[in-house]
Amino acid sequence: MNQKTIQKYIREQESEDRLSDSISKREYIDPFKQSKQK
Repeated sequence: MNQKTIQKYIREQESEDRLSDSISKREYIDPFKQSKQK
């Protein structure tokens, strides 16, 4: 693997990590909002 391929891979992994982080935060917050509405 050359340097550019490695850098591209790392960038893609970081963006996927950010996506999964934001999804898990939403899942964590949503149940509390729903329980207050009941």
